[in-house]
Amino acid sequence: MHQSYKSSDPHTWHWGWKSQRQTWIDLHPDWLFIFWDDEQNALLAKCTGYDDVLEGRSGIQSADLSRLLYLNEYGGLYTDMDYIALQNHEHVFNLDKNQVNLQQILLQGRQDQVIGFEWGYARNQQHPLWAFCLNIARRQKGPSKRKGCPIWYTGPKFLNRCVKKYFKQQNKELEHMVSYGHNDLMILEPNLIAPVRGDDFTSECGKWRNHEGQNESKWTTEWPESSCIQYLNGIGAFAVTLYSHSWGEGLKC
Repeated sequence: MHQSYKSSDPHTWHWGWKSQRQTWIDLHPDWLFIFWDDEQNALLAKCTGYDDVLEGRSGIQSADLSRLLYLNEYGGLYTDMDYIALQNHEHVFNLDKNQVNLQQILLQGRQDQVIGFEWGYARNQQHPLWAFCLNIARRQKGPSKRKGCPIWYTGPKFLNRCVKKYFKQQNKELEHMVSYGHNDLMILEPNLIAPVRGDDFTSECGKWRNHEGQNESKWTTEWPESSCIQYLNGIGAFAVTLYSHSWGEGLKC
């Protein structure tokens, strides 16, 4: 499993990240966990021939594109640091529902937009989709794009366009729980992986969004008994992100 932040020092992390990362470790004791910082991301890009793709990018754009590199070079699961594991993911990778167990790539479906990349899984290395998307990013030139809004140039809107183009769906909307290609990719229904909307600040789960001054111990004392976790367990969610939006500090989109 891959996760990344500009620093590997937990003292620099946002509130909740240490506890949220631990949920993955506790539920998946046999997994290999790989943490990437900015320096390691740059080295990976250089070693794989994509250093020009990251050149001149903002920090979040580089982080967005680095996750494509992880799944291309190594496969496995990528999640953002503010993702919380609720169930062992070997089950979601092998769900019988709509032949999820046959797909080479699983991506996170969202309620507020069709596709997200805070969570992504590649069953094997070197699926050509990743190189296809990286080469699209390679053609983005100049600071207006390489330092522009990450949502459009490297984030979910970019990924949506890339997936549509790769699977020749440009004139159609992508759908959840539909197999694209020859069991190449499926975008999971939001309740499985991303049951809380990115713009939700008021529901019982939305209230857990990142705020200054929160106590890390809340994740071990209050979270397990919260009405939010009861709701998530009730719908059978495998994971949830509460969108700390660390990338958005000082950045306008």
